[in-house]
Amino acid sequence: MSIKTIEPLVELKGHKAPVLAVEYVKNSPLGEHILASGSEDNSCLLWDLSTQTIIKEINNLSDPVYVYDLKSDAKVLTKPLQSYEFSNDEINSIDVNENNKFLATADDDGVVNVIDLTSHKLYKKASKKHNSICMSVKFRVKKSWEVWSGGMDSKLYEWDFSRGLPTNIYDMKAKEPSAAQMFNPPFVYKVATSPDGEWIAASLGDSTIQLLSPPNKKQKKFDLKEVRLEDGHNSMVNCLSFLTGADKETILISGAANGRVTVWNPSLETPIQDMFKIDGSIGKVNNLKAYHFNDTMHIAVAGTGKTGDSGVLSIYKLQ
Repeated sequence: MSIKTIEPLVELKGHKAPVLAVEYVKNSPLGEHILASGSEDNSCLLWDLSTQTIIKEINNLSDPVYVYDLKSDAKVLTKPLQSYEFSNDEINSIDVNENNKFLATADDDGVVNVIDLTSHKLYKKASKKHNSICMSVKFRVKKSWEVWSGGMDSKLYEWDFSRGLPTNIYDMKAKEPSAAQMFNPPFVYKVATSPDGEWIAASLGDSTIQLLSPPNKKQKKFDLKEVRLEDGHNSMVNCLSFLTGADKETILISGAANGRVTVWNPSLETPIQDMFKIDGSIGKVNNLKAYHFNDTMHIAVAGTGKTGDSGVLSIYKLQ
């Protein structure tokens, strides 16, 4: 399959250092098509993608996890409503569940914490931790007590966070590794869940992606569906984003630090649908988020500039 080079539709300028995080929401109290970006410059910017302008700024962030009132009339937000300091080490990932009641964190100590956003107290600290850095944490959609985490120990954990116990632990090491996989450990860099909750995806350091569709309570354990997505990348995969396609099918977009972006349909025998190469304006891709705008698939790409100390946030159309 040929790889298409894509140029940015627009570069969103506002950050002064590498951009590490990006998130999109179609409808919010602030309006439609809102993008949030976070940077090493200790700021979070909220963008209106319809006008490509900054509508909110959160500055002077430090280590704790903060909660801000985004419905405030102020454009620049500096005072948090609430801060949480339950982790003893650097936090790499956070996620809020679908009913906005719980916040999960993953940290360098390998620990997953779940915070009750109503009482603002630590709800549960996982009884077991990763043997290395925990890179990503994600609540599973439509599964009220299920949260997933992945780390540099090449393990993917399924947790029942009502008890703080792992339900299953999946080893990401390939059963029959290729030559490339033998020299590149399958560290888990990103965990994502499909919009319907069926699929859990883990992006790996060996250039592959592991998909799992765990059985429900009425099914037996051997009903677990596993798919290893290969040949879409030639370096570590550090970005994942699910979308629902025009025919209600599940689409997965993956990205690598070297700028390769691949579109997958996990339900097909040949899952790779398209492959793209981001233009040279981004030195390293740190994160991406896929979304539909005017019925066309777009990605917002957060990255590091060519100089290594600058940040880039650009919008691309995938077609």
